[in-house]
Amino acid sequence: MIRFILLIVITLIGSGSWIQPAVFHDEPAIATAVVDPFITAQTIAMRPDYVTDLTYQDWDRYTIQIQLDPAALQLSGNLTVRLTNRTTVDFDTIWFHLYPNHPDFGGRLDVTSARIDDIPVPSRTLHNDTLIGLQTPHPIAPGQSTTVTMTFTARTPRNASRKSFGAYNLEAGVWSIASFYPMLARYIEGIGWDTRPIVSRGDFTVSAIALYDVTVEAPVDWQLVTSGSQLEQHILADGRQRVRFVSGPQREFYLAALQGLVATSADVDGTRVISYVQANDPDAGTRSLAIATTALRIFNQRFGAYPYAEFEIIQAALTQFYGMEYPGVVLIEQRLYQRNDHLLETTIAHEIGHQWWYGLVGNDAQGEAWLDEGLASYSQILYYEMTDNLTQAQAELDAFRAAYRRLRERGGDAPLATPPSELGNGRYVPVVYAKGALFFHALRQQIGEAAFNDFLQGYVTAARYREIAGPDLLRAAEEACACTLDAMFHNWVITAEPVTIP
Repeated sequence: MIRFILLIVITLIGSGSWIQPAVFHDEPAIATAVVDPFITAQTIAMRPDYVTDLTYQDWDRYTIQIQLDPAALQLSGNLTVRLTNRTTVDFDTIWFHLYPNHPDFGGRLDVTSARIDDIPVPSRTLHNDTLIGLQTPHPIAPGQSTTVTMTFTARTPRNASRKSFGAYNLEAGVWSIASFYPMLARYIEGIGWDTRPIVSRGDFTVSAIALYDVTVEAPVDWQLVTSGSQLEQHILADGRQRVRFVSGPQREFYLAALQGLVATSADVDGTRVISYVQANDPDAGTRSLAIATTALRIFNQRFGAYPYAEFEIIQAALTQFYGMEYPGVVLIEQRLYQRNDHLLETTIAHEIGHQWWYGLVGNDAQGEAWLDEGLASYSQILYYEMTDNLTQAQAELDAFRAAYRRLRERGGDAPLATPPSELGNGRYVPVVYAKGALFFHALRQQIGEAAFNDFLQGYVTAARYREIAGPDLLRAAEEACACTLDAMFHNWVITAEPVTIP
């Protein structure tokens, strides 16, 4: 995410190292005599050569049915989550985030009923209703699966991007309804459920990979845009549509409804890329699509393949920040499309970089935001290098240097591992984005070009679909260079020792 006025976010406790070896997508799936309809439906969301990624593990599964009422700015629906206890302790409470209840969203999300294994259960909320805990009717033992069902309603504000989170808002023809459903909290082994309060700095959502099957009813004159791909559509007799979407393995499910925007599209390496822009500037659609397709193609080469069948970019009224990433969808502030500079291109490249750093490789954005934001910021430099615009690549690097230098001059430096909640007084951006990007530039200089390329590819391969922490990144870098990087990691990440700005 790229911010410039208000930085809004939640983060999670560090996840520690990944628990088991990665399973590579080209390994044959274990044969089974049972056809799983849920998995079969998901295949449309994946590039054909990555369909076997659906069998990585038995991920939690969301099935959601909702009805949209744009006139009332409301939605209602029901949710079923089949989840498995992958920890070593019994579950007696299952926690879900209710993100729209945070004041920055300016809206509301209410759970109206809850059942576990078809038994009504009591609930309690924390932190001004931003978390809801459901008491299990019986302990959920390690390895055991259970099914949670809830009904819920939600509402969003209108034309509120100047005072609240623009990704949960109806404005400029975009009804963006991010995080509209109760979202399962992560359980951190040895720590417990992530029940921290949401802080207004950085990105709100931290969640684990799951599979989504979502059916949306809405007026037929609204264009629905979501994570994943459309599986089927039915036009109903009352002037409404019923559309079913599936996600593939994703960290959350994003939903928007558009009116008056026009779409252009292209294919990149088996992925359909769609750009939605306001109708009064069709050239903006062509420009943004060209940037997005170039960035996706370049990052496929540099980081490893984007495995999904679809990617969408929406011109939206965000106002307080430049861009926001979601699985398979990014939002870009509408005013950037009229600027005659590189800011639109830089923002799109940054947010597409997040499809790897946050999307494929997950991390705790509240505890270690530098892991995704620092690498997405450095991806801006890699993008310009690979498009042979070395002047702009140098300008991006110089901007990060200047921001970090100013931070140090006023005594505001901090370890990269500092949680965003502790980075007040204008320190969040220069630490997480600028110092984070400079760390990766310093790493590249220390281990060399070949090892740095091996690091990027190996990091994605080993950590794909997982949640990692700083030590995991260190391990991936050391494996790539066959060297020890403890001192560098200590000086940049663990402490605020004076470092040479690369």
